[in-house]
Amino acid sequence: MNKPNLFILGAAKSGTTSLYYYLKQHPEIFMSPVKEPSFFCWPFQVVKNPAEYFQLFAKDGNRPIRGEASHVYLTHPESPPMLSLLFPDAKFLVILRNPVDRAYSLYHYMRMMGYEYIVSFEKALEIEEKRFNSKRFQKRCPHYFYNYLYFRSGLYAQQLQRYLSHFKLEQFHILSQEHLKTNPLQALREIFRFLEVLEDFIPEIEIHNRSRYTSRWPKWQYFLRTWAGPGAQKLGLRFLRHKFRKMRKKNYREIPPMKEQTRKNLMDRYHKDMVTLYNLTQISFL
Repeated sequence: MNKPNLFILGAAKSGTTSLYYYLKQHPEIFMSPVKEPSFFCWPFQVVKNPAEYFQLFAKDGNRPIRGEASHVYLTHPESPPMLSLLFPDAKFLVILRNPVDRAYSLYHYMRMMGYEYIVSFEKALEIEEKRFNSKRFQKRCPHYFYNYLYFRSGLYAQQLQRYLSHFKLEQFHILSQEHLKTNPLQALREIFRFLEVLEDFIPEIEIHNRSRYTSRWPKWQYFLRTWAGPGAQKLGLRFLRHKFRKMRKKNYREIPPMKEQTRKNLMDRYHKDMVTLYNLTQISFL
């Protein structure tokens, strides 16, 4: 049985999709055909059956590196111990983005996709603690629970420390989204060196999954995603499902700039975690 030995952990909305496609092009790296199987993140699993999960790596062509890219593993507190039991010698790639910008991008992604009905980023931050402590919300929210915790999911140092209680720091290569964006070939050469594969390989560079849009009316978007769409699916009304998708796209608009006071407040809240992150990784967002 071929097992994965590389995991891209996240963070969400930080460039994991682009990194996945860059690595997928390398002749010595096999990336799972399902980008985010999320198997070690119960209950948010895309691939739920153990046999199906390991089958993802069956056609690796005997390549030395076999990986997957489930960003949920970074925020889910139960993922590190599970991964350490099965893959104690695995390597990990972690790509991080300024946590303030990442939180704002994640909020608008969830809003655009119809998973978030709160009408402002500030309001979503305000009710985050209530959501975090609500078992009902955790059970019933229509998407991955930690993706609704826009502030908490950006506490990178806290998340990395969970992993470092199970793995050695040498098993991690941590980089910033800005480094991958501005110096992609250099960043990839450093990753290939970490993975001990051909360093001089040059993949086709293209930004994937770029976030530019949000929804005009998030409650309408939420209704179309969580109620109207599933209702049409249950009734077998394919034409209605197609219509709902078109209606959701018509609700898109470009993401407005973040309020400066909101940015300042978040930078203050993240300060302690960012100091710890710098001490761990030498990556600074201060």
